[in-house]
Amino acid sequence: MAFGNETAGAQYAAREREAIMTGPMIFQPELAVQLEIPKYVLYIYNIGPMSFAIEKGSAGPRGGYKIKACEKGRPFSEPVLIPSIVTDTYMIENEMKTHSVTGEFMCRDIVHPFIAHSINGKEAGWSVGQNLDDFGVFWTKNSPPTNEELEGARKAMEKTFRAALAEATQLEAIGQLQSITPLMRHAADYFEEDRAWNKIYNKRQECPGCGGPTKPGTAVHTCGAVLDWPRAIQLGLKTKADAVAAGVAASNDNPSVQVTLPAPKKKRVAPVIK
Repeated sequence: MAFGNETAGAQYAAREREAIMTGPMIFQPELAVQLEIPKYVLYIYNIGPMSFAIEKGSAGPRGGYKIKACEKGRPFSEPVLIPSIVTDTYMIENEMKTHSVTGEFMCRDIVHPFIAHSINGKEAGWSVGQNLDDFGVFWTKNSPPTNEELEGARKAMEKTFRAALAEATQLEAIGQLQSITPLMRHAADYFEEDRAWNKIYNKRQECPGCGGPTKPGTAVHTCGAVLDWPRAIQLGLKTKADAVAAGVAASNDNPSVQVTLPAPKKKRVAPVIK
């Protein structure tokens, strides 16, 4: 039985199931996937240095939802897009059925598993080490995310990193360097701490905004200070309107102040050998 709207994955799974059964496989989708689905998406971002792949079976892509690490010098990663309705499939005897949840539910389950519901307005359940919001991951309806969302994600991640460094200090004090974890190294890199087990050789400069260390080539510091306006505009992190508002670009009221964007690189043309 078909409705004409089954996915290629569902069709393949049905044919595969039929191969080991004596009768045909019936695809029986729930009513929710036959109705008009709200047309919006949600976004999962990462401001941290670690990447993740979260398996959700038939409710996600093969290999899982892949959350990229945030590249150095950028405020957040490329987002993972989650539709407004997420549907997975399951089998009962010779029937393949579907189960749908909202995109918001799926986002919570990816970022903060086992706490996808609440009791009396409070989150129920917990999962230490599995909650990606401890490592800089968050979801939102906004693209790009708001400054408040980025700041909240940064505070949660830094709390985790500081706890990891505190534990690393204890291990270092008792000579248990073999117990230093990758998370502790990520935390040391993030705060640019030069430890015996995490040497840093890059030259650091002081941010004029917050006084914290910055890496060469950084366009926008983690505190929000713009260190290189032309590069920030070129990368899409800031706009010319932002530069005008900050008083570093030309405007109708102040044409003498300008910011010069770098000229586009010329493409090299290989010589033609006749």
